[in-house]
Parts: sequence; structure tokens; C-alpha cells
Amino acid sequence: MKLIDRTIDLIKTLSSHPGGMTVNEAANELNLPPSTTHRLLNSLRANKIVMKNEQTRLYRLGYTILTVASNLYKNDLLVDAALPLMRCLSDKIERTVILCAMEATQIINIASVEREDASYYMVKIGQILPLFSTSAGRVYCAYMPEENVHVLFDTIREQPSTPHTITSFEALRVELAKVRELGYACIDEELQMGRKGYACPVFDFNRNVVAALAFTTTKDDANADLYIPELIACADQISNQIG
Repeated sequence: MKLIDRTIDLIKTLSSHPGGMTVNEAANELNLPPSTTHRLLNSLRANKIVMKNEQTRLYRLGYTILTVASNLYKNDLLVDAALPLMRCLSDKIERTVILCAMEATQIINIASVEREDASYYMVKIGQILPLFSTSAGRVYCAYMPEENVHVLFDTIREQPSTPHTITSFEALRVELAKVRELGYACIDEELQMGRKGYACPVFDFNRNVVAALAFTTTKDDANADLYIPELIACADQISNQIG
């Protein structure tokens, strides 16, 4: 924990010195040995959090920190834009509606509007879900380069959640092609028995997938397919709001 605390303190100190600091200046301000400070700076530099001017020997925060802050701000804007539209959709179709994002190799629920059946499905905010056996994950994969998906598939090696979970890359390729053709993904008992999930992409202005909008329902829900146009329309509205 000391290492983490020292690293955070160093980042905060550099943020208050936009012109940069030498190793000794940072060490003195943090009351740390110069050798320790130098190691911390080199680690942050390797991760592009800190930049070093080789002529002046000054260290300052790099632009990666702006990217991190920008992504957080963008996600806040995304949720703020999506929630009112998600509530309208949930009222129309009377189903739980979820907004998901991809972090590293996992899907995370970042917003939800829950109905009475929510307790039967994993929809809580912050819930981490698998990439390949969720409708939201399929949406992200469908719009990735196929070679990237193949690498992820071989690397992650997800364990099947049910007897219906797809376990071969060829079968996944077929499903991803359907997603691109239809504009939405459907998962039928691949994550949880008795449950189905539908999702479609939310795009930014560059047509990059920044989220997946989904709803969950039971396998015997005869009306589920009727709600797909509403789902797609809502995702399009969110895309327009953030684009």
C-alpha cells in the first residue's frame, strides 16, 4: 500500500508543477529518498503517465493522464445521455434495460433500469460479465477486426456457463456475422438457463462501439423479438446524443 500511496502522491505533486520537476525537487517535496522517487518516476514514465525532458531533466505529467480523464468524462456523458432514454425504453417494453461497456477483456454493466424480474439476472451496476457468452459482448466482438477476436478467444478461454454456450471459434464467427447483418445480438441460454438477452451497439461519431444497450427476458417470452426495433431505435438515439 505504501507504494501505491507514494505513486499517487507523486502524481498529485507533478500535477501542481506543470513546468516539471527534477528528481531531487520531487523527492524533497514528498520527503522521499531520491532513489525511490527516481524508481517511481521511471515506472510512471514506462506507462506513459509521466514524460521526461532529456535536455532539462524535468519530469511532468504526460498526456495519457488526459486520456484517462477524458474516458471517465465520456462515460459520465454516456450514462447521463442514456438513462432517460433507457427509462423510456424500459417502460415501453416492460423489460430490464442495461447499458454495458467493455473494459479490457470483460463486459461491465455501467447503468441499468430494472424491472421486477431483475433479481433473476445479473444486472447490477459494476457487474462483470464474460465477453463471448453475453449479447453485449457479442456486439463488441462483431465490430472488432476478426483477428483481434480470434486472439481474445484463444487467450481468454472462457468456460461454458451452460450446455448452450458456444465453445468453438467457427460457431462464434457465424454468430458475429449475424450481428453485423441484423444490427443486434441475441443470446439464448448461453449465460444463464431460462434467460435470453438482446443487445445492439451504441456508436460514437467515428462509428466506434462505445457501449452496448441490452434487455433481458425469459426464454419463453413470446414477445421478445417484437421489442428489437425499439431497442435499436433507443441505441440510435443514444448514439446521436453522444455523437
